[in-house]
Amino acid sequence: MKLDGVLALRQSWCQAGEPILLCVGTDVASTRFDLKGLDWQGRPERSGLGRVAGAFGNAAAGVLDAALAGSGPEDGGADVPHVVAWGPHAGTTTQLCQPVAGVSWLVLTPGRLARVALVEEPAEPEPEDKSLLGRVSSFAKSAKEVFSTKSPYPPHQPIETADVTTVAEVTRDRIASVGLAERKLPKQYQIRDVHVLRVSFVDGSGLDVVTSSPENARRLLAMANGQG
Repeated sequence: MKLDGVLALRQSWCQAGEPILLCVGTDVASTRFDLKGLDWQGRPERSGLGRVAGAFGNAAAGVLDAALAGSGPEDGGADVPHVVAWGPHAGTTTQLCQPVAGVSWLVLTPGRLARVALVEEPAEPEPEDKSLLGRVSSFAKSAKEVFSTKSPYPPHQPIETADVTTVAEVTRDRIASVGLAERKLPKQYQIRDVHVLRVSFVDGSGLDVVTSSPENARRLLAMANGQG
């Protein structure tokens, strides 16, 4: 079993001596848009399709529609989003928040902010043996693995980490500021007033990392400043 998350990022993505200050899980269901030309789910508004096509692209919009089709009802009783992209135009934020399949993260280091995705491994082919004996044998093997107390990570052996890839990244000179702010979510959310870690870019757009309390927001700010 290969580990992902921060361990995988440190192993195969970070440069030598590059620390991870902040790592936030992102996906279609947890990312929302307060961005001119896009609706709350990130789809081009009819009146803004021409404005955002150059940055987000019709192809990306199609990927987003396909992903949203399997993400459940639109925000009805949904959890508060992890990340909200905002700004007067489609710029840096749409590069970092473009839809990708599978697991991804927003990763902040002293030198860059990146969207990093897990490289999905190809699924193992189904066994050709469909006989009753084959099915019973497979079930017995699965049951043995479930109830076994043996660790999947043998002692004194290196732990394998999953492969990750960069979707998009910006260097720190394109980040205008990192600070605290408050945001009001749309009325379909039960919790509307939230505290955020706000990353503002030099092009006027930005990302809000949403938290449940001012204490958590201050903790994120300390981590972003390398004080965590």
